[in-house]
Amino acid sequence: MDLPATALVAAPDLLLQLGRIFYFIVLPMLLLAGIGYLIQRKVGLDMPTLTRLNFHFVVPGIIYASVVSAHLTPADAGQVVGFCVLLLALMGALTYAVALVRKVPRDVRNGMLMSAMFNNSGNYGLPLQDLAFRAEGLSATATGLQTFYMIVQNVGNFTLGVLLAAGGRKDRHWKRNLLHIVRFPPMYALAAALATLQIRAWLGEAAGPAAKALTPSWTVIEYVRNAFVAVALCTLGAQLAAMRRNAATCPVKTSVFLRLLVGPALGLALVVALGLEGLVGQVLLIGSSTPTAVNVLLLSMEFDNHPEFAARAVLYSTLLSPVTLTLTIFLAQGGLLSQLALP
Repeated sequence: MDLPATALVAAPDLLLQLGRIFYFIVLPMLLLAGIGYLIQRKVGLDMPTLTRLNFHFVVPGIIYASVVSAHLTPADAGQVVGFCVLLLALMGALTYAVALVRKVPRDVRNGMLMSAMFNNSGNYGLPLQDLAFRAEGLSATATGLQTFYMIVQNVGNFTLGVLLAAGGRKDRHWKRNLLHIVRFPPMYALAAALATLQIRAWLGEAAGPAAKALTPSWTVIEYVRNAFVAVALCTLGAQLAAMRRNAATCPVKTSVFLRLLVGPALGLALVVALGLEGLVGQVLLIGSSTPTAVNVLLLSMEFDNHPEFAARAVLYSTLLSPVTLTLTIFLAQGGLLSQLALP
């Protein structure tokens, strides 16, 4: 039976889109991870120091800069927050149920929850949205929505994620887990960013001159934010080089399946259920389909909670994501959701 003409046209476009996503987004990430892998193999890095560099220096910078520079209407922000919170809750409940059915050990269960719930919404999601909507001239709006998605994910990472990472160890008491959140530098960066937004609102027209006077400080923050991708992905590569070869890999397949296939399916269901249309619905659907966040690995390393499992979950979900992401973009922009409301 002959294929429809539309299918013949869509297939080359789909392959081209797959190639573009891999070449311009995934390949640079793999190259950076490869550099970290080679450095660890040839020289050897002190992994605890590298992990603390991320959490005490780089991650706070990107959180502060992202919150302060995000510009969304209250309606858009509310839609993004509602979508992200519901998606996190649904993914957490489903992953926990799957872990019980699969009889995943309790000490691995928290890592599995983190790998499925928290996706790479920053250094993967932001350039992905830019690429997906550049042709329509909507990349700035799309990346703005994705930035707020990333903020919600980061708040979840450094609250619930910390509890999961620290709670996965039998020697941790819940009070100690809460103390980790209170003392965790990224949370202070978030608080400082929210305070900055409030001060900017109070100053009104005087905010411009005040910001100009603080240009040196903002320049430092920009440099730190720009370092995030390189430092985080080099850390990933170094951890992959250092991990034990006989580590159990059974839950990794399940977590990758949940992250790359179940995540977008739940995202689509939420977009439809919440009545999200046009660009907002498309961005949120695409944002729900990115691979496991590198922050999951960093948290697992910080609290020594099965970092080998987290490294594999990040690596394999990233390697396989071009296929699932391309299909998600094709569905989002191909008429499955409402057509874009172009300005």
